Amino acid sequence: MEGSNVSAGADTALARRTASPALLLQRKIGNRATGQLLARAPAAKDHGTVHVGKLPAIKIVGGNAGDWTKNQPSTLEITSTKGRHSAALERLSRDGSKIPTLKVTTPIDQSGQHLDFGSVELEFSHATIADYTVDGKVETWRAVDFNRVHRNTVSHRVGI
Repeated sequence: MEGSNVSAGADTALARRTASPALLLQRKIGNRATGQLLARAPAAKDHGTVHVGKLPAIKIVGGNAGDWTKNQPSTLEITSTKGRHSAALERLSRDGSKIPTLKVTTPIDQSGQHLDFGSVELEFSHATIADYTVDGKVETWRAVDFNRVHRNTVSHRVGI
């Protein structure tokens, strides 16, 4: 009788260990990588970057760029921190001139039972910058009237 209780207890412990997402992740990526991943403080949400014409990359701090990974809204709305690029963005908004290419790189949403490592690259052709406004160190603006959007997904999925 005692042997069957020990066996049942061992089966329960084994079932608990194999059901743990952390242990499944450890088997997939190894001890060191799992430890580093679990030890990290939660990172601030990464909204990606945008390249407007020949301007340097602009870090996105808000807006709807992430919505473009799954569907296609009518405009691209960007919130960024004011910087060297700001005067050029304001000028483009005032002039209403077309930009040959506007490229957005945004991370894939990491939710559900899988970890998705990757990004979506969106290239807007012949967009116009509109509604540029500044509030302190934060600027908001939109890309409108574009001809097309080319979407490229770069992804690596790990199941846990």
